[in-house]
Amino acid sequence: MLPFLMIIFVAGCGDPTVTGKVTFPDGTPLTQGQVMFQKDGFVASGNLQQDGTYSVGKLKDGDGLPPGRYQVFITGATTFNIPGGASSPSMTTRPIILVDSKYLAPNTSDLTVEVSGKTTFDITVEPPKQ
Repeated sequence: MLPFLMIIFVAGCGDPTVTGKVTFPDGTPLTQGQVMFQKDGFVASGNLQQDGTYSVGKLKDGDGLPPGRYQVFITGATTFNIPGGASSPSMTTRPIILVDSKYLAPNTSDLTVEVSGKTTFDITVEPPKQ
């Protein structure tokens, strides 16, 4: 009976949950994109919600991350500009990046977090430079 209990205990131990909120300095939430966590070739992400919150997971949002130090960056924080409106015969869409370009890569974002237990990591991002 003891080995069966050990299996249940081990299976019940998950990776730490990582959650947070991404906002601009004025408190406005970033509502589009994914927050990426990278460590030693391993990458996990959490989709941004309408209120700027996220929950990171290795396979799906919120399923946790193995403990360790992660570089953090943001992808997919874009919207699209359609010149002439949606009914224009020459619709050429252009992506508009919503955050400063430094946040788009792990080696330039200057964001790191140590994951050990339940971790809350709120991020303040700058808008793109004009």
